[in-house]
Amino acid sequence: GILQQGRIVFLKGYGDAHRERRIAVTADTKFNWASNSKPIAAVLAMQLVERHKLDLDADVRKYVPEFPDKGSVITTRHLLCHQSGIPHYANGKVVPTVRQYDQADPFTQPIFALDKFNQSPLIFSPGEKVSYSSYAYVLLSAVVERAGEQPFLEQIQSRIAEPLGMKSLDPDTGGDRPELAVGYAKPGDTIVR
Repeated sequence: GILQQGRIVFLKGYGDAHRERRIAVTADTKFNWASNSKPIAAVLAMQLVERHKLDLDADVRKYVPEFPDKGSVITTRHLLCHQSGIPHYANGKVVPTVRQYDQADPFTQPIFALDKFNQSPLIFSPGEKVSYSSYAYVLLSAVVERAGEQPFLEQIQSRIAEPLGMKSLDPDTGGDRPELAVGYAKPGDTIVR
């Protein structure tokens, strides 16, 4: 897209949204947020800090006691700065909790998404160094949900999307939605979900 003086003057999509179905990318195609969701989670967290609802230096277990004790205090500041010691997909041992859920797509809820990695050992002591971690941001979203006393996705809508008029900021919660682009990888690439 091209903006001039705050107005969209050109908007077009390129490529395939779904190769097998021969669906082209359009201006209305929605893409996976992936790591673009991290700054959104960070904004929500800092809004809560400003409102005195979130202490950056408190143990995250104050907000999410379901997260197992790792023998060291992990703070929201550690999560935000990628200093928590929580592994990323392949830089340490990732140990999930395996259980049954009473709902479809349980991992769209941060508290259930913790089950993807919550039994994992830390790869270093919190604050010791920096190591990128998407799982740390999953825990951050659970902290934000609890501290904000509102579901994470509702906080995105009410505190970011609506005030900024971002009508197309829509979570990529999956499912077979025709407007959602399908991800592709080259043969041999590792795909992590």
